[in-house]
Amino acid sequence: MQVEFTLIICLLISILSVWIAKKLKLSVTVALTIAGILIGSPLLRNTILGPNVDFILTLGDIGLVSMMFLAGMEVSWSMMYKERKDAFIIASFATFVPLILGFIIFLGMGYSLLTSLTVGICLSITAEATKARELLELKKLKTKLGSLMLGAGISDDLIGVFSFVLVCYLFTGTIISEELSIFLTAIFMFGAGMLAHKYFRKDEYFRKDKETIADFENFLLVFVIPFFFISMGVHFNLQSSTINFLLLMLVILIAIMGKISGVLLTRPFIKLKLKQLYLIGWGMNSRGAVELAIVFIAYKIGLLTADLYSSLIIMTLVTTLVFPFTIRELIREYPKIMDE
Repeated sequence: MQVEFTLIICLLISILSVWIAKKLKLSVTVALTIAGILIGSPLLRNTILGPNVDFILTLGDIGLVSMMFLAGMEVSWSMMYKERKDAFIIASFATFVPLILGFIIFLGMGYSLLTSLTVGICLSITAEATKARELLELKKLKTKLGSLMLGAGISDDLIGVFSFVLVCYLFTGTIISEELSIFLTAIFMFGAGMLAHKYFRKDEYFRKDKETIADFENFLLVFVIPFFFISMGVHFNLQSSTINFLLLMLVILIAIMGKISGVLLTRPFIKLKLKQLYLIGWGMNSRGAVELAIVFIAYKIGLLTADLYSSLIIMTLVTTLVFPFTIRELIREYPKIMDE
């Protein structure tokens, strides 16, 4: 299939999924994730993407970077700076609790030291792009908890990615530069978005021309960012068909309980209500593109077995899909939870 038709069909499916989600009052993030998985499924992938898979994956990287830029545009730098101490504490606990828990459990199950450490690192990663997309949709990025979640998530990702690179280098002599550079670019663009937000607020021309900025944001949301979710779907379906159900349940349980308990353990150090920490725990629990990339790299260079790879991939999907439902339910039950 020619690349033009591939692009048109991908965009039409994405736009249709967003339209259905809005009609049903569901999360657009969930709709785009499911659409991406459908497009990336073996049958549709061959029909729709065909020989254009690599091009779509490149567009997915651009979508990831664009989404982080938009997230930065909506975040208050002063709020992020104000919450920096709490964000670091949350990131530390939310990273090391699931990492240590996963490492100890899988080492005790008889897996090698290297594999157990890799699993622990994979369980410690969080997702900024998918979380940012949901917070953007709910208009909660500028809130106290929104800023805190993103600040903690960025720190969490930096710790996790650095740990993975270090393990790769020490045990295999390999550093995966391409995926790391994309991640660092996304973080850089998040910062650029915050600076742009600060500049636009002060600049008289841009304050008057809000429609131009809105048009630019809508263009990225409609024509660029959907390819990030499609690339997630393609990576998801690269998995092995080897699935151990009990192992899968164990991985999901450690992933969810590790993140949430890690955040709840910060209560003595942070002046937040338990329900707020619980919400942040679900936010930190959401995985996404960074997690998929690291799991795929680890499997490709032999750090993970096929059944562990499949379990971690499915865990990524489950935790990514659960967060939008959780945050919406908690906001419905406690309307001021993000600002209290």
